[in-house]
Amino acid sequence: PLMLRRVKADVERRLPPKVETKILCPLTKCQSFWYKRLLLNGTSALAELEAAAAADAGGGGGAPATNAWKKLQSLLMPLRKCCNHPYLFEGADPTPGVTDEALVAASGKLRMLDRLLARLLGAGHRVVIFSQFTSTLDIIDDVLRMREIKYCRLDGGTNRVQRTVDINAFNAPGSKIGVFLMSTRAGGLGINLQTADTVVLYDSDWNPQADLQAMARVHRIGQTKKVHIYRLVTGGTVEERIVQRAEKKLYLDKMVNRGSSAQSEQLEEL
Repeated sequence: PLMLRRVKADVERRLPPKVETKILCPLTKCQSFWYKRLLLNGTSALAELEAAAAADAGGGGGAPATNAWKKLQSLLMPLRKCCNHPYLFEGADPTPGVTDEALVAASGKLRMLDRLLARLLGAGHRVVIFSQFTSTLDIIDDVLRMREIKYCRLDGGTNRVQRTVDINAFNAPGSKIGVFLMSTRAGGLGINLQTADTVVLYDSDWNPQADLQAMARVHRIGQTKKVHIYRLVTGGTVEERIVQRAEKKLYLDKMVNRGSSAQSEQLEEL
């Protein structure tokens, strides 16, 4: 074999499985307004790319529209932010600094998260919420405070001492902290949140390994409960394409490594 590969299932046979559920969330009126506005601003770049593609197809040998590609790439991030919450744009919040029900109602994802947390925490589950954007975590932070839900938070600005204190407080026996907020790429590999049994991916990464690493902070050796993973995706938006690309990458990874587990079993028998 070219590679010896050992996964968690080989090391710990009794590890409970993880179950992933994809939840499609609709755009609210506010989100639809901002999403259409962003797309209209990118129509010129899209028309330029279509003209360049038509010239190439006709054998004209047109120059690549690099500026248009850069504009579309810069458009991608605002579209992702709009799917998370429209108040991430300056001037979108009619009452800045005020946390009320309008903050929840403005985003389809936040509505779904609010309903999920009410049901999960009521049933005694413990939840870890991941997001790519710290600004999104700020909004979820405000909602949790409004709902009077005890939580901890870890992002790139959290120092090492505070990180250790929060993780120990969350994992303590009988802890009343039901939610842990975390940015997807923060903290590295040394985070163990196995006392939780539910993961909510508020948004997804182009790189599926980042999301898998986030799940692994809960679904790891020592976990005694089945881990439920809820991935929130805004339907009919760029997020669906991001998730599709990530799934294709995972499929390619599976096809490349499909013989490694069988080979490792043969070597163990020998």
